[in-house]
Amino acid sequence: MKRVGVFIDIQNVYLTTQALYGHGRINFATLRDFLLRGTDGIVTMSAFTCFDPESDGQRSFRNALGLMGYRVISKPLRRLPDGTIKANMDMDMAVEILTQAEYLDEVVLVTGDGDFKAIVDALCLKGKVVKIIGPDRLTSPELIQASHQYINLHQIEGILQPGTNHSNKPGPVEAESAKAE
Repeated sequence: MKRVGVFIDIQNVYLTTQALYGHGRINFATLRDFLLRGTDGIVTMSAFTCFDPESDGQRSFRNALGLMGYRVISKPLRRLPDGTIKANMDMDMAVEILTQAEYLDEVVLVTGDGDFKAIVDALCLKGKVVKIIGPDRLTSPELIQASHQYINLHQIEGILQPGTNHSNKPGPVEAESAKAE
């Protein structure tokens, strides 16, 4: 039985969707259904996100992801002495991917971040099939080229959250992340 691990970079998905469409709202139930469609194996889905501990909206978002079947790996934003905010889960996601890799046949990364190219290369050298689901026009070309398959996130039917606020204001999902790095 094929084992597939899906790893989602929530901050990258949010910020790139916001840059392209004026809002960062993704329909994660639609993404889950897309990931599970036609699968004849075991699929695990892990979502990585930073959060503002004072934001009820972000807490609700993480809870909703969990109820949809995603494993949520999160940590609070760090406010630095100069007032800037550090919100990055790339290292946490990389460690999780490499730790699980020996138990997986296929790895799906939902991100456009070229920093993950080295992970993709390492997974391919281990004989893993690697797919990238990345944002339209904002996925690193090097990441696409290193993978076995690229799927445009924003071309998945129904992926943009219906009835969203189309202003340029960050939504409750990652409101503080827009200020991060």
